Amino acid sequence: MDVWIVIGYLLLGGLLGAVGQCLRVVVGLKKRHDEAVQKGKSIKELFDKTKMWTSFLIAFIVGIAAGVLGIVNFMGQAITSQFILTLIGIGYMGTDFIEGLLIKKVY
Repeated sequence: MDVWIVIGYLLLGGLLGAVGQCLRVVVGLKKRHDEAVQKGKSIKELFDKTKMWTSFLIAFIVGIAAGVLGIVNFMGQAITSQFILTLIGIGYMGTDFIEGLLIKKVY
């Protein structure tokens, strides 16, 4: 097992997890925009940058964990589009799940 391949899987997992979070951010921005219009405020007043960056960090970590699973299951095989989409989905859903657990305590 080459250390650079392992690092590559971990970084790929982390980055694709963050891509999944980007999809959540787009949805969240749409919700914030609608809320801002309804309340007569600007989106900047309702947008929390700290929460966004925290969620990207969570998604990166979740993606790294998924990358570990990728190492276990796919080492030595070609990386497929299904694997890539799975990592993106894990970043999206995993971050949503973790934030759902933490929302009452942290946010």
